[in-house]
Amino acid sequence: MTITYEQARDRVRAELEPTWRTGTFSIDDRTIVENDKMYVFEVGAREYLKDRDPAFEIVGGVVVVYKNDGRVDSLPSVQVALDQSLQRRPNPEPVFI
Repeated sequence: MTITYEQARDRVRAELEPTWRTGTFSIDDRTIVENDKMYVFEVGAREYLKDRDPAFEIVGGVVVVYKNDGRVDSLPSVQVALDQSLQRRPNPEPVFI
């Protein structure tokens, strides 16, 4: 069963938001990043993602959701940055403003 982008975004929120402790939990979904295996999400504090306040910057892995089973995971940012199979496109219905 392949999940949709919206289902994947909802899984990220459901798994990470309840225990979020750095600023206001947010997912910047203005761009959809994906390949055949996974969706990639930019997750962080709204104070950093929207307002660019460096006090709220989080360093670490990148949140991904695997399409085949909906599993939420984290991959090293370098691995994601170098993955040439990832495609980027504007999200026609972003929630992040």
